[in-house]
Amino acid sequence: MAPVPVVPLVDQSAFHDRAVIDGSLDLQTLTTVDGIYRFASPACRTLFGWEPQELIGRHQDFFVHPDDAVLVRSARSEALLGTGRATMWRFLCADGTYRWTEALSTSVDVQGERLILATIRDVGDRTESELELERRATTDPLTGIANRTVFMDRLHQALRRLARRGGFVAVLYLDLDRFKSINDSVGHHMGDAVLLQMAERLRHFVRPQDTLARLGGDEFAIAVEDLAWAEDAVALSLRLIEAGRAPFVVGDERFVCTISIGVSATSDSQDSAEALLRQADLALYRAKDRGRDRAEVFDEDLHARAVGRLGTERMLRRAMDEGGLRVEYQPVVDLRSGETLAAEALVRVWDPVQDRLVAAESFITVAEAAGLVGRMDEWMLARTMEQAAEWRDLFAGTRFTGIASNVAGRELADPRFAPSVVAVLEAHDLPGGALQIEVTERVLMEASNSALSGLKLLRAAGVKLILDDFGTGWSSLSTLRLVPLDFVKIDGSLVRVLQAGGPERAIVASIIDLCHALDIAVVAEGVETPAQMDDLVALGCDRAQGFWLARPGPPRSIEDRVLHRHPPGT
Repeated sequence: MAPVPVVPLVDQSAFHDRAVIDGSLDLQTLTTVDGIYRFASPACRTLFGWEPQELIGRHQDFFVHPDDAVLVRSARSEALLGTGRATMWRFLCADGTYRWTEALSTSVDVQGERLILATIRDVGDRTESELELERRATTDPLTGIANRTVFMDRLHQALRRLARRGGFVAVLYLDLDRFKSINDSVGHHMGDAVLLQMAERLRHFVRPQDTLARLGGDEFAIAVEDLAWAEDAVALSLRLIEAGRAPFVVGDERFVCTISIGVSATSDSQDSAEALLRQADLALYRAKDRGRDRAEVFDEDLHARAVGRLGTERMLRRAMDEGGLRVEYQPVVDLRSGETLAAEALVRVWDPVQDRLVAAESFITVAEAAGLVGRMDEWMLARTMEQAAEWRDLFAGTRFTGIASNVAGRELADPRFAPSVVAVLEAHDLPGGALQIEVTERVLMEASNSALSGLKLLRAAGVKLILDDFGTGWSSLSTLRLVPLDFVKIDGSLVRVLQAGGPERAIVASIIDLCHALDIAVVAEGVETPAQMDDLVALGCDRAQGFWLARPGPPRSIEDRVLHRHPPGT
């Protein structure tokens, strides 16, 4: 054994029950607050093969299994704070093996010095299954860090200590951005490797008195205590975000998976752990909504919006359960002939409180967060195909081709989605072209291989594919090559600035020329003035929709336009 530094020993006469200690079957140790052994009882020899003096002066980490080091450091910190608890970890024996132990630590004052007294019991004869069950109850099986149960318990303790110590306690709620695309594209084993690396990165930023946990999936949380200022939690979150930007390397693969963080802090010990975590979750939701790779802090304004979202979610659930969903249709017009060639189906919700229909932009993000989009899309598909079947004979002899419907990324990723669409078309005896599927640039860029395969299956069945919101900042040119497209929709933000000339007009002209070269028709959305329509015609745009042409309305409004050809603006 290598020589150890010389440190002052504890005067063993300070122990009033020295005989009890010497005769105990359990190992009794004293360490400094930093983990340096100052005393070890004779049981060290019989349990682990070390002479007591071989521990003196060495750091506790030397005798602890590397996987348990963080747990042991946390136990020392909790002992100092007066909240010591039994922990299970592996002690290094003199023969190089490890034995499982159960240790209880508390802080004591010995000769005027603050030390950590630990009673360490050998539990090596217990079955591995028993030990594994205990570890599963407290740790995340993948990463080895704390699980949700332990996290909430530690957070409760931190809030209780807040009354005595003052300062702030904070919760950082972390989520990996676009992590699902890793699982979908290269498999869960790769995703698990990324989660392991992320947990290891986060460990480096966590102090012994803090708690890092995996709450589930790609969600982590950190409980931070003893903060002088709430802003310190924000500073920590910014360092974590910076660390998350470095690529994850798994074998020959490199993944970029940034972090979004929600922060909630309190100086009130009466606040509940559940409320603090819920507030951090709300802040995380806002960080995601504002673009990801960022941190957001909970405040009362956010709370008010959360209450509003809860009311919206209740309205949505009631509408779906009680037949409150509606569909309005906005015509898509040929810019040369003025004929209505298609209609975009737009979901609406009847709000009995306000006695009116509510547009999707008021509730779609809430529906996505609540996991209601799939059910809503399923209803929309069935209803619009019923409508298409009704129009099939009515519009015979016209140029009307079909109904366009938006599809969310989550539904697109479901391998059952494309076959279910084909089945609905067949059930209504409709050709594939009766349906036009709209996906945004963002959804298409994030689409997994299975989602892209689903789109190609739909295209092969005759369904028309529309790339929506084109030109809004993603890698637009590359999206044109991912799947065979029939239409590209120019985003209304570009249409609105056409009159100003400059680069926006050149961008729109380039999009139209490029799409035509690829045999893709172009639809401009958000047309609000006759001047915008004239500009689009001059640039060679094929189709358009917008409030100046026609507002969304019930099915009869489309029937009136298709059969009687109202001029734009009426």
